[in-house]
Amino acid sequence: MKLSVIIPVRNQTEKLARHLKESIIPYFDSKGFTYDVLVVYDEKGEADPEGLKAAVSPLGAQVKVLGNPNERGKGSAVKYGILTSSSDYVMFMDADLATDLSAFDTILPEIDKYAAFTASRDHKDSKILTPQTFARRITHVGARTIIKMKFHFKQVNDTQCGFKLFNTKIAKVMASKQIIDGGAFDVEYCYFLELNGFKIKEIPCIWTNDADSAFGVGYSKSFYKQLKQIKKNKSNYILTKEEKESLC
Repeated sequence: MKLSVIIPVRNQTEKLARHLKESIIPYFDSKGFTYDVLVVYDEKGEADPEGLKAAVSPLGAQVKVLGNPNERGKGSAVKYGILTSSSDYVMFMDADLATDLSAFDTILPEIDKYAAFTASRDHKDSKILTPQTFARRITHVGARTIIKMKFHFKQVNDTQCGFKLFNTKIAKVMASKQIIDGGAFDVEYCYFLELNGFKIKEIPCIWTNDADSAFGVGYSKSFYKQLKQIKKNKSNYILTKEEKESLC
């Protein structure tokens, strides 16, 4: 088995290098399978790309730094990582490690039984070590409510937790259908998977709020515009019978 871990970054060099060295690499080294870490940055948005490469290069050949020429947001960076991956499974996570790596321990025993796994802050067994501010919590609840009303997801409650894993064959088709470059790309992924009948497992996690998160009022406005775009694009996400059979 081979796993690709995608980490989209933008001006987070110090935090990323520390977490790679102290947590991410030791954790995946201990698992005994082949993996790589794909650090994806925006070529035009990264303030110091050479500094990022210099900070990451001593950490081993399994860590690869990729410049995303599209430079349009987190969704675009994750898409670029998925389409670049050559692994059996691909996952993405945030550089701040808001979701504890132990979530992967829950996934591993069943990794071949589902098309996708997504961590959830709202799972009854999740532990929130540092909660969101009141304003961000209200935003989270509001977004979750609107997403449920618009998309009627049956397998996912918390679409926006930044820790998801996919079967790579399915993920590459999913990413090829992707039109959202910003923060609602998680919703787009879940919509694609549910429309095509792929199994998703929502798992508990240990989660810590990142005070540096970019989510705010302006982000929220663009987020809701993206939800409308996803809904309008529904027919383009649906695979033919032959396409689905090729992924089984």
